[in-house]
Amino acid sequence: MNQDTYQFQLIQEELIQQLQSFSIVHGQYPDRNLNVVINAIPLLPLLKGQNIAIQQDPNLLPRIYWQNKEQNRTLASFGAIEKLDHIPKATNDEFYLGGLAFQQQGEQWQDFPATLFIRPLIVFQVLQQEQQQQQEYKVIFHFNGRNSIQDSINTLKSLNIPRPLVPFTPQLLARQDTPNKEQWAGLVELAIEYKALLPKVVLSRQTEICFDAPIDTWDMMALWQQANPNSFHYLLQFSSQHSFMSCSPERLFLRQYQQITTEALAGTVNRGRNQREDDLLLQSLLNDKKIDRENHIVQEFIIANLKQLKAQVTCSPAHVMQLQNVQHLCVPIKAQLTKNTQDSHLLHKLHPTPAVGGIPKLPALQFINDNEPYNRGWYAGAVGCISEHESDFSVAIRSALISENCIKLFAGAGIVTGSIAEQEWQELDNKIQTILTILGTQ
Repeated sequence: MNQDTYQFQLIQEELIQQLQSFSIVHGQYPDRNLNVVINAIPLLPLLKGQNIAIQQDPNLLPRIYWQNKEQNRTLASFGAIEKLDHIPKATNDEFYLGGLAFQQQGEQWQDFPATLFIRPLIVFQVLQQEQQQQQEYKVIFHFNGRNSIQDSINTLKSLNIPRPLVPFTPQLLARQDTPNKEQWAGLVELAIEYKALLPKVVLSRQTEICFDAPIDTWDMMALWQQANPNSFHYLLQFSSQHSFMSCSPERLFLRQYQQITTEALAGTVNRGRNQREDDLLLQSLLNDKKIDRENHIVQEFIIANLKQLKAQVTCSPAHVMQLQNVQHLCVPIKAQLTKNTQDSHLLHKLHPTPAVGGIPKLPALQFINDNEPYNRGWYAGAVGCISEHESDFSVAIRSALISENCIKLFAGAGIVTGSIAEQEWQELDNKIQTILTILGTQ
């Protein structure tokens, strides 16, 4: 037995003992969670280690990986004690993971309905201590009075040891863009014709790439996360057939008690080939009238909708958010909510923002629904976590849907007066450049 296997078995045994002791005090069906501090364990390798185990024990599904934008909270969850088709209102120690599709109406992806939240069975969590370099590793067993301690012990016993992450090696077979370049030009032209009704609409593209071998989603997540560190990182697998993953730079909102933080993220240019070019592009982002107009539309939408909830809203000056291949104009927005405002109110008001849909909201969504030649599903949806005192949601851009040997990549571009189809097509390519490089297709 090697050292890693031995260490993992020690953690399993300690957790089983803790669960058994917990049952003596709280019975077989507790109505409160059990939190246990453990030794360090790598979360993505732990999730990868269950690739075979889920075939023997489907209770290990869903498998979810979540890391917030600040990278001070990372978690891996297994199983579910609740599955909800609505946005939950968490109380006490309840905690939910999940999301909403881009549009609530119409056809949805398999495994990813219009709304889905789960309360996980087991969560492995890493917290980065503030102003310290230390990390705290913890396991949280969720209970609601209806799931037994024995369920948690059985699932814990079925976990395999973490498996090492490896580079991506499958070879490219085919690529297909939907819409293709010619169709895209027609869509942009049509959107501009509607400018009197639609000052802005965000059009998007699905790029499906197939390989000669299956794609390991956990390896892919690790590589993408490494390439784009200043983003949300998450991967949701509700069945063994499909995985949805994202390295999104965009926060929909962070709620801490009644204080929320959000942002208007709209307007994009490339990164430069050297520092001088990078600085020039950054300045162009701050000074470009088209980009300023595009971002201002998003700001106005967020502020107006928060004010409808009786929130007190303040905006900070614009800054540039720099990623590996692109940079975005970002305006931070803070608001103080009333005591009656719930996460469901925020999600229904703010999602989808004009940064992924357009303005006015309903005509833009209708235009997308009528004219885009594919189903967005959870691309540009809202994905996040909900607890009583804190909820955090990302806009699911820079995302991908993986199924066996194929990966679908998604990217969008805001179309306003002055947009040029060729330039917007290039922006789509720029936005998926990082993942294309990881896949070895560039």
